[in-house]
Amino acid sequence: MASLDDKAPRGSYDTAPKGSLADRDFSSTLLNAELAREQINGYRKLKGLKPLQLNAALTAAAKAHSRDLAKWDRISHFGSDGSNPWDRVKRTGYNAKLAAENVGTGQVSFEEVLKGWKDSPGHNKNLLLSDADHMGIALVHEPKSEFKTFWTLVVGSSL
Repeated sequence: MASLDDKAPRGSYDTAPKGSLADRDFSSTLLNAELAREQINGYRKLKGLKPLQLNAALTAAAKAHSRDLAKWDRISHFGSDGSNPWDRVKRTGYNAKLAAENVGTGQVSFEEVLKGWKDSPGHNKNLLLSDADHMGIALVHEPKSEFKTFWTLVVGSSL
């Protein structure tokens, strides 16, 4: 699973027990980024917050992290190179004054991952950051992994 070049801090990630998601059907799992944005913005609107716009750089950061999580079959806010969300956003050229990240693994649909984020205080706080202007979202589906799906949402605002 992990190798010597795996730099994520010890204890900073979780893995799925073997076969724990084998009974779930991921055959229709997909991500429509525009629909996800509309659902997130609908939730933000209920809380009196401004809508987020999709941003290519934040989407690139989200995709890179989802790919990394899928490669190592784990969930973490640390990349395999030890990077954190700020590092990954900076690598894309996004000059952030605010950046936050939500991750999810094993969910079959965006609705399921969004519900989990709403139900988690830390993830919910990121969904409802009042100073955020932009978002990027990604899904990597890796059927050979235990987690199967790797979702990443990055929200931010630029300087």
